[in-house]
Amino acid sequence: MLRMFFLLGFLLVQVPVLLQADDQQTIVAIRKVGGTVRAAENGWEVDFHLRGRSLTDDQLARVAGLSAVSSLNLKRTRISSAGLAHLEAMKSLQVLHLEQTAIDDQGMQYLAGLKNLEYLNLFGTKITDQGLTHVSGLSKLQRLYVWQTAVTDDGVVKLEKALPGLRVVRGVNLAKIAAEFPLEEPAALPTKTIGFVATTNVADAPRSRNGDNIEVVFQNKSRRAVKVVWVGYDGKLKVYGEIAAGGMRVQNSYSNNCWLITDMADEPIGYFICGAERALAIIAE
Repeated sequence: MLRMFFLLGFLLVQVPVLLQADDQQTIVAIRKVGGTVRAAENGWEVDFHLRGRSLTDDQLARVAGLSAVSSLNLKRTRISSAGLAHLEAMKSLQVLHLEQTAIDDQGMQYLAGLKNLEYLNLFGTKITDQGLTHVSGLSKLQRLYVWQTAVTDDGVVKLEKALPGLRVVRGVNLAKIAAEFPLEEPAALPTKTIGFVATTNVADAPRSRNGDNIEVVFQNKSRRAVKVVWVGYDGKLKVYGEIAAGGMRVQNSYSNNCWLITDMADEPIGYFICGAERALAIIAE
């Protein structure tokens, strides 16, 4: 046990996160219930969507005891609206995944004070237009996912009027989703990367398969402009945009989707296959 705390302490001092007195014990407690904790530049990133899906409302209280949590992924866990009460004091949250949980409108009240929230995913929950009223005051909110909920067009229009900088995604058709933040870069690059498979043959790029919603940040480190092309479920290709040399693109996608990269003459360079998490896709020379 002493060795564990020593190693944890060594790692923590290597990153720009202010370690509070009780954080080490809290991190150990979070990991005991299947959570992962990573130190990022803007705070702690806590995930339960891979190994901690049995997380309950009571266990979520352990996360609330950790200072400066910037990202929290509760996708497919057992939390309910009652459990969201533990998030009320987590004012540093910027990214929050609640997709495919049992939350409903009643729990949304606990998010109203998260003034730093920029990303909120409510896919596959019981949220309605009434629930959205609780986030109408979150001026920093940039992206909200509400597909497979009871949210209506009227509810989206009303929220977008209250938050002009917000992008609300409702549909399940990837082709209808706006692809990127205009002239912007993501607040923080993903910590995960996707492997690039080089090819000069379009036929090598497999068809996309269904999966969970994720986000891909394409980073063009080559010396030429490229095109980003989605390989559809039927194998058809759809160009989503271009990335200048040295440029970047934030793209909505799904796990198991395939993205083909071509030069400006439509000659293939290679492709990426998305994994289960938000990730960085680097296009090298």
